[in-house]
Amino acid sequence: MPVCGVPDNLYVGRDYESITGDVRQVLKTASSEKFDFVVVSLVKPHEGEVPPSKGKYQLQPSTDSDLALDSKTWSSAVVGKLSPWIDLSATMTPAQQDYCRQALEQELGWGSHLGVYGILLPSPGANCELYAAALGRIGLSGICTTQLMIRIPLLKDEGSQQVDGWSSWNRMRLLCDQNTRLQVSLELTADLPSTDMELQRWLAEPVRSVIIPADIFLTNKQGFPVLSKRHKTFLMQLFRNKVQVILQGLPESSSADADTEKYLHYIARLFQSRAPPTPQEQFEQPYHDYLQAPLQPLQDNLESQTYETFEKDPVKYVQYEQAVYRCIQDKLAAGKKDLVAIVVGAGRGPLVTAVRSAGSRAGVSISIWAVEKNPNAVVTLKHRAILENWNNVEVVAEDMRYWDAPRKADMLVSELLGSFGDNELSPECIDGAQRFLAKDGVSIPSKYISYLTPVTTHKLWNDVKNYNDLAHFETAYVVKFHQAFHPTTEIKSCFEFSHPNWELSSNDRYAEIEFTSEVDALVHGFAGYFHCDLYGGLSVSINPDSYSEGMFSWFPIYFPLRTPVVLKQGEKLKSHWWRCSNDRKVWYEWAVSDPVTQPVQNPGGRSYSVGK
Repeated sequence: MPVCGVPDNLYVGRDYESITGDVRQVLKTASSEKFDFVVVSLVKPHEGEVPPSKGKYQLQPSTDSDLALDSKTWSSAVVGKLSPWIDLSATMTPAQQDYCRQALEQELGWGSHLGVYGILLPSPGANCELYAAALGRIGLSGICTTQLMIRIPLLKDEGSQQVDGWSSWNRMRLLCDQNTRLQVSLELTADLPSTDMELQRWLAEPVRSVIIPADIFLTNKQGFPVLSKRHKTFLMQLFRNKVQVILQGLPESSSADADTEKYLHYIARLFQSRAPPTPQEQFEQPYHDYLQAPLQPLQDNLESQTYETFEKDPVKYVQYEQAVYRCIQDKLAAGKKDLVAIVVGAGRGPLVTAVRSAGSRAGVSISIWAVEKNPNAVVTLKHRAILENWNNVEVVAEDMRYWDAPRKADMLVSELLGSFGDNELSPECIDGAQRFLAKDGVSIPSKYISYLTPVTTHKLWNDVKNYNDLAHFETAYVVKFHQAFHPTTEIKSCFEFSHPNWELSSNDRYAEIEFTSEVDALVHGFAGYFHCDLYGGLSVSINPDSYSEGMFSWFPIYFPLRTPVVLKQGEKLKSHWWRCSNDRKVWYEWAVSDPVTQPVQNPGGRSYSVGK
């Protein structure tokens, strides 16, 4: 029975070194010990030299046949291990390599025939080219239909030194063309990588299960097995990615049941000690690592559900109301009377409510024009005006860029920002609307800056790749990153816009941004954010360095790279960014020039643009 948790459950399996009896009895014993599945060898141990220097491989299953269990049990309760010696390498003789290829093909075929829950592949060595090629031909080309998990120790002893397991995995997955059917069974080792960043790198990888050997546990004062603080912290982080746990090396004698229970109880207690998700985390959970096309509110009319989601934000409109309130106070202090505010892109009216509330707090009645081009949202605005007695509000069913205001306004209030700040054409919209702003008038927001940082995101990059065309690699996506890693703590500014833009300066931009990797990494693209100054020191931001806690109106934006970039620790990543426009559309172009030169993506907006 799985360990219950919120929002997901934990499945724990037991790894058996060998099967001494019937596999059905092994499963019965594991089930009585409250394990959810078992990990067993698919074949009998090989006697003699492995791999042998001559001869042909003959499959010797560890069970008499597939009749040992019914298909449902094979597919839900058994993970099959391949022989540990079949990781082909260049140091083997040609005969040994051929023997390993035969073993790999036959054992994968047997596991696929049984329909086991998963197949556990042996760990690759430093030179894994032959292993990867054979696996690509035999296991990843469609012959084997079962999920493949490759065992990767966090650190591996090779000769007199320890090798970083991530480097072995990265080499292997690149040789296998980042095939999504190849996942990781990550083995915790007694020694851990020296930095937490090297550990956190695994949070972006397709880790399906975590192998925890019994011999890495410590014993506490009460005599119970526990993990070290760093092991425990890392495992708790992996739980966020719905990993399964495999306990390895537990005592297999009949008298060891009580000891086995202690290990399982500790893992269960650890899993259940996680803090329950906050309301914001519950809201975000369905959007984790899900590609969404950015909104195009100028080109398309938003739907009621979209408006409703944004209006539930507990932070944004509080900040807007306070910004408008401070602006009103400053206007009153300067001797202004009969204040006028224009809300452009009024939607269903949350900003109108914020302006009215700010005026009420300041003790003044503000004349408000609510300008909205979406005819469906205008219906709601007019209804609210009657229902809530908006006697100081006039609803205007026009495009803000072309409407002529009857008089100049003191405040121009808008919420036209996208995940990258300017990607929903806020600069063009506010520039078009500022003509009805008084010379001493204020735009809220007053300034916004976009930011970028490199990102490792195996899942999202493969989701883009699966479209099997160029256009999707040249599109930006709104994403709530979850299984992602940033190889640098640097988050650097890209484009900046200020309002009002009285000179009507061009909104086209270019930026060259360089990052330094703090760890070996594979970069799949860039994560984009924004920081927006409203007025009087108040802001809304999704930049992690200045994030508005509790706000969920915007997720980050993801710019994929057609070809991921391998970075070494300390290596520079130089990127180039363009914001371009013509009379019909606005688009972004981006490219990497160091450490490798790549083609400019999305030239001329051929794949992705925002329509005017």
